[in-house]
Amino acid sequence: MKISDLKRPGWEKYVGKTVTIEGIFVRDPLPMLVTDIKIVLANMPMPKDQYILLTGNQAKEIDPKQYGGAKLRITGEVNAVDDANVKNIGDYVVITVFTFEFIERIYKYHPERISFKRMPEFRDPRRYAILFSGGIDKSSNRIRYWNDLKFMYSALINKNGFSKNNIAVLYADGKGLDNQMPVHYSATQTNLEAVFNLLREDATGKDFIFIFTTNHGGGFCNAGLLYLGTMYYKLGGRFDANADEGAADNIVEKKYNMDLNNDGDKNDQVSWDEELCSWGGSIFDDDLGNMFANIKFKKMVIVMEQCFSGGLIREIGQNRNNMVIISAAAESEPSYSMNSGNYDEFSYYFTCAINGADPNGKTVNADANNDKKVSMVEAFNYARSKDTQSETPQYEDSGDGISHSGKMPASGEGTLGSKTFLKK
Repeated sequence: MKISDLKRPGWEKYVGKTVTIEGIFVRDPLPMLVTDIKIVLANMPMPKDQYILLTGNQAKEIDPKQYGGAKLRITGEVNAVDDANVKNIGDYVVITVFTFEFIERIYKYHPERISFKRMPEFRDPRRYAILFSGGIDKSSNRIRYWNDLKFMYSALINKNGFSKNNIAVLYADGKGLDNQMPVHYSATQTNLEAVFNLLREDATGKDFIFIFTTNHGGGFCNAGLLYLGTMYYKLGGRFDANADEGAADNIVEKKYNMDLNNDGDKNDQVSWDEELCSWGGSIFDDDLGNMFANIKFKKMVIVMEQCFSGGLIREIGQNRNNMVIISAAAESEPSYSMNSGNYDEFSYYFTCAINGADPNGKTVNADANNDKKVSMVEAFNYARSKDTQSETPQYEDSGDGISHSGKMPASGEGTLGSKTFLKK
């Protein structure tokens, strides 16, 4: 039996029956079989027909250190999810494991929560930060998203002088994975809007604001992603009903054999809205852009790790001055974790740059001009140069909302970022 057999119409006929199924085992954070390790390395919603959740005592016995990333043969009973007892796991069917058998090693994948040492704080009440990771649900909320936020939180406080009292952390369902970083709110659109409203009330034209987002994102992948013979293009996001994406982003329906605007034909050119995934929902680019309206600041830096994050730059940055906006990926492509699964690739190296060290304390020198400070351009260039994944980091600080890739300064970008520092 294939995983996809349990995800197509009529799957109910298997409920209560014993089946044998093969796939790559991961526990991040829930145990599951996936068809392709890229599904968990990419920061976008998992295709439903490419994974199956595992449950039961035997599932708990599968050691992720030994079997994470290995191909296993699982025998167990198919069960429908009881919404009253199992909430926010993101699926409707699970396999209660009876036995498992190792087939072969495909990949080594065992992400772990990372710990940091506490260090003294250097307080500055006029700088604010928002750290956001939605995670979607329990089956999709990767361990690395907690590590991403916690590494950034540590770098802001311990190396860049931010006060913990001025950092708002919005994470998943509002419950952290350890006590090394506070979680103030669950990562919903309502709560993010509430935090922006607080900034709107408190921040002045003399203040510095830093925003970091990670987890999944949605959009239209022009090149497509191939999982076991199935090509996926539409990976979250939505049809751009107000056509504010611009002609350059038009998608030719006939090329993809899709009716993207649901008008009954495949003869149109349409554009697509990107999304930042929240806990149990989505924040689309138009809505996120509106959150920035009427907030006062001297400078603002926004760093986004999620898939299709480059597609949010226009809505956030167009006609807004004194903003540096950085994304891990272009508008039409996924972003990825490091091969270990412990962190996301681009944001890890960006955080190393502003931290002056990796999480283990090994010195990192991103100060290209040797002025003993790391600018946003230097941090971007360092992260971009270290990024080995199939993603194209984007940069924008000119205020036109149009991002560029490549080493900065270039293409009219980088002047502001060369003079912008997180550390005073």
